[in-house]
Formats: sequence, structure tokens, C-alpha cells
Amino acid sequence: MSQKVVIESVQIRGAAPYLGMCVASDGRQIPLYSTNPDIVMRWLCDGWRCRYNQLRSRRTKWDKNLGMSIPLGGKPDMRSDRQVRLECSWFAAIPAMVLQSPNRIENTDWWSANKRRKTLKKKHRNPGMTPRFKKRRDDLYFVCWHNKGANANYRQLNRRHGEVVITGQNPGAYRLDGQRCRYSIHIRVRVSQPIRDYTSVDVNWTRRTLVFVNDPLPIGRERTGAMVGLDRGCVHTLATSDNRFIDLPKDRLNHIDKEIRRRQKAQARRIAMSGETVKQYRRHASRTYERTGREISRLYAKAHRIIDDWQHKTTSMLVREYDLIVLEDLNLQGMSRKAKAKPDPDRPGAFLPNGQSAKRELNRSLRAASLAGIVGKLEYKTRLTGRNRLIFVNPAYTSQTCSKCGHCAKENRESQADFECRQCHARMNADLNAANNILKRGLNHLLGLDEAGHAETEPDAQPAYRGKDASAMTCETSTR
Repeated sequence: MSQKVVIESVQIRGAAPYLGMCVASDGRQIPLYSTNPDIVMRWLCDGWRCRYNQLRSRRTKWDKNLGMSIPLGGKPDMRSDRQVRLECSWFAAIPAMVLQSPNRIENTDWWSANKRRKTLKKKHRNPGMTPRFKKRRDDLYFVCWHNKGANANYRQLNRRHGEVVITGQNPGAYRLDGQRCRYSIHIRVRVSQPIRDYTSVDVNWTRRTLVFVNDPLPIGRERTGAMVGLDRGCVHTLATSDNRFIDLPKDRLNHIDKEIRRRQKAQARRIAMSGETVKQYRRHASRTYERTGREISRLYAKAHRIIDDWQHKTTSMLVREYDLIVLEDLNLQGMSRKAKAKPDPDRPGAFLPNGQSAKRELNRSLRAASLAGIVGKLEYKTRLTGRNRLIFVNPAYTSQTCSKCGHCAKENRESQADFECRQCHARMNADLNAANNILKRGLNHLLGLDEAGHAETEPDAQPAYRGKDASAMTCETSTR
């Protein structure tokens, strides 16, 4: 939804930013200044994280032993931004738009995380831990408000490059004689499209990326009257009811996966040659081992970008071409769970085969296909157009039911790809057959019919949303 760009270089112009007090060898405290871009960016990221954690320390959690709420950090930090600048030297020269951003972001993160935990509890799923503090090992990150041009202003340099300028000033007590008090940080970025109006910039210094936070562009389209049912899977990422397969660029992804496995084997050989466990070896890992780990991380990130780009292009195409899109309401988390262990009744402490080896490969394929990302992008893009309708239907038996005669039997599906109805002997691809069944269920829902096509509700009382126990769930986004 926002615009992400790559940071190419950073320059510090004007005065050298005041980074705080440091202790000299003789015990004296002296002011520290630097024009090194890496040091200055790390200073901004550390200051932003520190202020975020100070605000997070005011939150409370429920203590079962005491029967009351206690602060997350033990002692809450109630200091204001002005007090923090006066008492903590490393905050003194941080730009105001950077120091003020954690106030709103921490509040948004806290309430959205708690809302997500409540939703997971209602679904009887593990809600996870209470939101915690940001850690040193997390990505170096900070946010600067744009505030209608007050800071973080963007300037186009040429067709492919631009720069974001973040300005600040040193406090009066720590200005060097003969030098200016103001400094500016020029972050040069590579762009591929015009930058729209934005509210803030999010800088990830670890990954060297910058995000312009803005509203997504509406997708321009005209009504087509076309409808489609989509079957999601591992072999074919999307199968449509009009007999098309839309697949991820698997050749590129397989090549990246091959490179990842080759590097992982190299890491495993180093650990095996050392004669230590993985945990022991990582305490004093070699530079080559660490460099290989960074290469693996970059390859994983590259594969993720390829998948994300494909999903955006595919979902935009679907939203432009079809007025009605029908999907299965799949429980992807349940589908990718580990197989339940089977204790051996004859041997205490031993277990029977449960098919986990085969399930592991299926789980890996499901995660690699990233099927949930398609749903998320379709939901917000149909909402943007205001002319599309997105419907979720019950996925039960869509791959075993004949789309021609409606006969449902397990024997109809001979294999993953082959489908032959035992009643009418219609032959077709199993994924395309499922996509046609999904579209039929979506149309039956719109007409107030059940899965078999029988009257279910009165036409004048069609619900816009029905729960998980019903045969379909609709995300209504059309305007009438």
C-alpha cells in the first residue's frame, strides 16, 4: 500500500550532529560529534527505539499471582519529550519529528496487537505473548513525520533517483565555536515511479530501505460483468473457473531455493567438521559461516520480493477483469500444522509412524506458495475499487464434486491433477473442476441458495455476512 524504495547512500551536511556525552580515558565526560553516515543513522535508530521502549514501559500486564495489573518494565517512564531531551544527552539533537513519532506508533502497535490477540482467542488459537519491547537485535529502524513539509522532504534528482532530507539542530549548550548549529541528513534513494503525497518516512537501516507511508492509488476499472472462481494450490498457485492456470515464477524461485540449500549444506559441513553442536559452534562462528548466513538471508528476501511482486500484479489483473471473485475460506494455519503424534501402546515412550515426513514437504510447499497473501491483497484492492465483490465459500468437497452433474465421491479424484466423474464420466483437471465448483457456490450464495442449489433464505433477506458455520462468508465491497 505504501511505496518502498532502496537507500543508495547517505550524506551529512552542515554541522556535525551532537550524539551525546562519552567518557574519556581520564574519566571526564566530553561531547561526541560525528559526520559518519553509518554512525549518525545508528544514533537515530537507537534513540527512536529507546524512546519507543520508554513509552511501552507505561503499559501494564495482568499478573496472575498478584491478581492485579503491573507495568511491563517494572517502573514506568513518565517523562515527556522535553524532559527526555534535558536529562538524556543522546536525545538532545534528535529531530523533533523523529522523537515525536514513537508516541503514536507505540499506541497503534499496542492496540492493534491486543485486538489481534482477542481475535485469535475467539478462534481458539494461540494468541501469543503480550506485546513487548523492541530489542537491540531487531532491525535498526526509525520513523520521521513529514507533517506537511515540516521535515523528511523528498526531492526528485533525476528519472531514477531522489533524496529525502531530514533536518535537525544541535542544542545551544553543545554548539561548536565557529560552526553552524543546523545539520541535514540527505538520504539518496532509487525510485521506479513518482512518489505520492505521504505522511511519514520509515527508515530500515539494517535492510537499507525507506518507505513512504501514503494511501494506495485506486484501481481504475470499468464494469465487465465477468465472474471467476479461484482454486488455490501448491502445484498451480491459482486455477480459474474459465480454465486458466496462473502460477508463480517457479523457475526463478527454484533457482533461489537451490542456492539457499547449497549454502545451508556448506554451513552444516562446517559445524560437522568442528565436532560441536549448532548452539556451541554459533558462539564462536567463523567469518565465512556468518557471511554465508547473510547470503542466505538475502536470498530469502529476494524470493519474498518476487512472490510479493507477482501477487500484486496478479491480484490487480483479477480486480480489473472480474466483477465477482469467489475464493475458498481455507484454514491455512490448520492445513500446515504438524501431524499429531501417535504413542505406541506396546512401547511406552515410543511413537508410531504418523506421516510427518510426507506432511513436512506439503507444509513447506504451502508456505512457499504464500496463499494467504493473495487473499489479503484481493480484500483491500476490491475495497479500493468499490465495484468488486469478494466472496468466501465453504471449501468442503469442492475437489471431489463433479462440476457437470454434481456427483460427489472420493473416487472421482484419481490423483492430484486428474478428475473423472464416476457418474457422468466427465474428465478434466481437478483444480479447474474445483474452481468451477467454487464459482457455483458463490453464485448460489448470492441467490440465497444452499450448496446443492436449493432455496435457503428469502431473497429479500440475504445476509451480507455469515459466520464460519454457514456455507459461505461474504466480504461486501460493492456500492449500489
